[in-house]
Amino acid sequence: MPEPQRRKPTGPRAMPAGEPGLADLVHGAPAVAVSDRSTRVNPTGSWKYIRPLFRDRVAPCNQGCPVGIDIEGYMNLAREDRVDEAIDLLLAENPLPATTGRVCYHPCESACNRRTFDHAVSIHAVERGLGDRALERPLPKPAERTREERVAVVGAGPAGLSCAWQLAKLGYAVTVYEAEAEPGGILRYGIPEYRLPKDVLAREIARIRALGVEFRLGARVGREITFGEVEQHDAVFVATGVHKSRRLGVIGEDLPGVHAGLEFLAEINRGGRPQLGRRVVVVGGGNTAMDCARSAVRLGAEVTVLYRRGRAEMPANAEEVEAAICEGVTFEFLAAPDAILGDDRRRAKEPLDGVEASFGEESPGTNGLRVTGVRCVRMTLGDPDASGRRRPEPVPDSTYVIDADTVLTALGEEADLGFLPGDLADGGHVTAGAMGSTRRRLVFVGGDLLDTPHTIAFALGSGKRAAIAIDHALRSRSGDELDTVGALDVGALRFGPGGNVSATRWRGDDPVRRADPVNEVIEVGDLNTAHFRKEPWHHDRYLPAERTRRTFGEANHGLPYDVALAEADRCFNCAVCNGCEVCLVFCPDVAISRGPDGRLVIDYEHCKGCGLCAAECPRGAIVMTREGL
Repeated sequence: MPEPQRRKPTGPRAMPAGEPGLADLVHGAPAVAVSDRSTRVNPTGSWKYIRPLFRDRVAPCNQGCPVGIDIEGYMNLAREDRVDEAIDLLLAENPLPATTGRVCYHPCESACNRRTFDHAVSIHAVERGLGDRALERPLPKPAERTREERVAVVGAGPAGLSCAWQLAKLGYAVTVYEAEAEPGGILRYGIPEYRLPKDVLAREIARIRALGVEFRLGARVGREITFGEVEQHDAVFVATGVHKSRRLGVIGEDLPGVHAGLEFLAEINRGGRPQLGRRVVVVGGGNTAMDCARSAVRLGAEVTVLYRRGRAEMPANAEEVEAAICEGVTFEFLAAPDAILGDDRRRAKEPLDGVEASFGEESPGTNGLRVTGVRCVRMTLGDPDASGRRRPEPVPDSTYVIDADTVLTALGEEADLGFLPGDLADGGHVTAGAMGSTRRRLVFVGGDLLDTPHTIAFALGSGKRAAIAIDHALRSRSGDELDTVGALDVGALRFGPGGNVSATRWRGDDPVRRADPVNEVIEVGDLNTAHFRKEPWHHDRYLPAERTRRTFGEANHGLPYDVALAEADRCFNCAVCNGCEVCLVFCPDVAISRGPDGRLVIDYEHCKGCGLCAAECPRGAIVMTREGL
């Protein structure tokens, strides 16, 4: 039988006689040409139609900070072990970092891009660590007086302190008028010691005073000094806060034993320890209500918080609510006071003379009665109101009684504007522009007088905005500088479209070098998180509730300093090149290198515009743009 024919191989072409066959080729591959010179001799950059650019944008935490702090900037400086520069950058925008690191509810962390990766960076803990380290420095020397104008600040709360700090750094003489015996406002008299030790606040205020700011204490504008006298200054900033508590509007609220929450907290912060009796009811669901409840626990009371909506609708910070629950506070949700009940003190089994001794004389018309309980009504949530929150409505025939010896009201506060001229105070509030300007030229307002969230961070941010606006207005008024000042471009000063303004941008002394900066906020989708690894989150150290509920000592001890710096290492440094060299490693043309100043640079003669560097950049700090644009 004939042998079958073999098919000719379909692989490499047959080699002529005398040439090496397949078996003779190394690894089965033909020889290739190799250049004996550098690839730099071939300017392949002429091939591209798009090119990469280093471009610094804005981290979302920066935009989310109501104070207006370059959080990413000081995080990166701390990561590079340039701690003093990180502190300087922090203080440039916020005069009270040790305070805000303790009491700010850190909305910046809600904006942190890392929260979707493993856990948001503990920004407040890093800020507290740097703030405490700043307190170890010697007090600063008085700022150089470069301006002739004098500015009055009415109110030494967070807004007033922030405005005074920034104005002093801008070269102005600043006098702060404060009605109380000590500066600090709500920080001094409204926040309990277990959240903010008063020596921390005092040392931060001492730094402001050392900068050259003058404080006139016990000088209430409208009583010891008139507003007209204050207006003799070249500019005025008013930030007196809100101190008039809203009334319950129910029968019996004038009985002895019913007290405004802020008055109660102020009494404690002045060193008093009011006798509350065994049972305390706190009415309200905000942060003041939580401070009242937790303070009453420390005075030995059994505390019930009455709130007309559910827990999910509470405006109080969730951490404060959880801490109150851990310390034994009881919550009655979807319930509201219907009446305050009283009984004849002569028949009372538990006379509470200490309550009157601490809080004042018996109110007229109470006929010797004192609080014995709160009649409550159950609530249900109906249609949304103008703010979008579901409106609480009473449930028929649902009243019940909670026994009480003291009732603390925390329904929010209103401003006392009686000292202001009529053209400034309109219908119980002040109309102001974005930078705090009012109808009266060179009079500005801030803090809780504005229609913004009444928090410490927002107050600090408003003081800084007003300081910049005052500086602009006074410089514009000076004929020799009128042509150089120009219009106040608020958008260019903000961190992103929705953030607060930056003092370093206004002064032009930002210590962070920017690469082709744009005021655009980066999102998590713009990052390449494949280059990051999950890291353990460092959380605050809280004392056990069984200890905190017995003392006004600080309950949250934060992070140890070295751990706080380790937490700064977790920062993605969103939107900003921090020299990680990922682009350098991935560039196939070796077109990225370190420049003489240490910064990464792109050699466009050899960059072919492949876009690998932009795709691989962990922080979204490289963008591709059309060639020639």
